[in-house]
Amino acid sequence: MVRENRVVAISHAAKRLEAVIWDFNGTLIDDVDLVVRSVNVQLAKRGLTLLTIERYRDVFGFPVADYNRKVGLDPKAESMEALASEFHDEYVPGLPDCPLYDGVVDALERFKEKGARQFVLSAMEEELLRSTIERLRIHDYFEGVYGLEHFEGDSKLARAQELLRDFAIRPETALLIGDTDHDAEVAQALGLSVVLIAQGHQKKERLDKTGCPVYGSVRALAGDTSLEEGWESAKARREQDRHT
Repeated sequence: MVRENRVVAISHAAKRLEAVIWDFNGTLIDDVDLVVRSVNVQLAKRGLTLLTIERYRDVFGFPVADYNRKVGLDPKAESMEALASEFHDEYVPGLPDCPLYDGVVDALERFKEKGARQFVLSAMEEELLRSTIERLRIHDYFEGVYGLEHFEGDSKLARAQELLRDFAIRPETALLIGDTDHDAEVAQALGLSVVLIAQGHQKKERLDKTGCPVYGSVRALAGDTSLEEGWESAKARREQDRHT
């Protein structure tokens, strides 16, 4: 039944697919282990219980202030700015060692070949986001890269609205690909189609509760032939636009 629901949802989106909006952390780049190690440094300094990856994926979410409270970091006692700065002191030096997930380049290439426009929407600070994408040598796949103006990791909704406006993307033609329930919330708020990848910052069981299609990996998504119809339609529209 889950498989049938997934195919129906994806096929519905694919019939009008023109733009693909990718989340970054936990969707394109595998930084989960680095995040856990970085936050554990913070927890250890305060004598708090350290996180396992399983526990982290069970409690992480947006806004990050709520997640911080769950692990014992109190934004009322310490400002979010200070907590975020401390976290990034540990996180940023390790970021160059984080790889793309298996299948990411193949997925990006397939969307490109089929004519879909591609974008990145992330809660990462935008300058760091752009430099990381360039280091990974995938920047040429994206028309636009949208992050936040700060390191505090709050909602991506406002930036998503700006992305749609700036690139004249019709919500009914866009597919958001992410790894958290917040991605589902953003998509729902803006009328986007959405699929979630259960290899990043939240467990599959949590993603399933959103009612959205869930894939085990980016490679599994890229291999789903139910998207082909939409890709072909997008390519045809792009070719027509070039000649009008």
